[in-house]
Amino acid sequence: MKRLLICLITTGSISFGLAQSSSLCTKSLNDAEVAFEQGRLSDIINDAENTGTFKACLETDVFSIQEKIRAYKLLTKAYLFQDNEVKAEEMFTKLLRVDKEHQLSPEDPAELYLLRDKFKTEPIFRIAFRGGVNKSLPFVIQRFNTTGDKRYNEQGNNTGLGIGFWGEALAEYHISKGVEVAAGFQYRIMSYEIEGELIDGNLSYLASNTNNSLRFPLLVRYSLNYNEKNADGKRKGLLPYAFLGGSFDYVLNARYVDAQRTGGTAYTLPDESISLTDADQVQRSNLSIMAGVGVRLRTGRSRVDFFSFELRYDNALFNYINPDNRWENKDLNFGIGHVEDDLALNALSFSVGYTRSLYAPKKRKQYR
Repeated sequence: MKRLLICLITTGSISFGLAQSSSLCTKSLNDAEVAFEQGRLSDIINDAENTGTFKACLETDVFSIQEKIRAYKLLTKAYLFQDNEVKAEEMFTKLLRVDKEHQLSPEDPAELYLLRDKFKTEPIFRIAFRGGVNKSLPFVIQRFNTTGDKRYNEQGNNTGLGIGFWGEALAEYHISKGVEVAAGFQYRIMSYEIEGELIDGNLSYLASNTNNSLRFPLLVRYSLNYNEKNADGKRKGLLPYAFLGGSFDYVLNARYVDAQRTGGTAYTLPDESISLTDADQVQRSNLSIMAGVGVRLRTGRSRVDFFSFELRYDNALFNYINPDNRWENKDLNFGIGHVEDDLALNALSFSVGYTRSLYAPKKRKQYR
């Protein structure tokens, strides 16, 4: 009980001390702003550089985020009006570290606008992480039937109508006026089902294929509202966009995870799967083109990061199946009577993501 009482007293004392300190710092900032309006620039700078309350509040991190923005902006203007450009640039750099893309107001002096123009305030690049689901859309380039017909992704008994999952990481760079380029890597799992009719109504089969691939996308995106502002001067928070791109795709593993036959002799899948990559029945590398639309929502205090929602279509350019080894897998050829068609393995996907902007506030090259 005694220890609990001591802890409560200590916590209360600390909280009271922090509240008192915060109150003093807020007062010191208000006094500094009044001094600026009265033209007493030396008083502000002396307090910030020597041992005044204003300096202590900046160094001990008592100021709130908004108070830091006010304080560094005030000091920037004070040094500007005293023709101390070096210190003004130092304070403005600190301001940009707190408020990444600080927006000036119409009341700010022309000197501050000129100083802002000397600095790189946009992000050096962005890192985007996305994940979602995809639906495979096999496109038959040429059919190879034993007898009867084959259908793709109709029953969905085992693979959920060809639903798979994917995730990617991209580095993004803004070029100009809402135009961005992005590149990175993606891991994707795709699946599809094949129904085959050998003897109409009497003998049929169902096989489930899944594959894992590593992809390296490169794309160009255009965003609406990228630099547009609302009536309050803040950037618009909703950015619809569209993009085009391409990808180098490498199949890590492809296999049949289930196969069954209806009618005739019973069939059991050997070793729980049949590998197409081991039999060299799939093309390990491919190229694809992509297009999509989405929307990004600005988030965070500075509204420089994004949540995204995206719909995309991927179209493979070349055959997924290796035609030279089409007949290589005897378990499928004779076990269920299946022969691989030439396929372009396309996909429709939906994703959600988060984009983080990375900054390095510094003067532009021409002003160094």
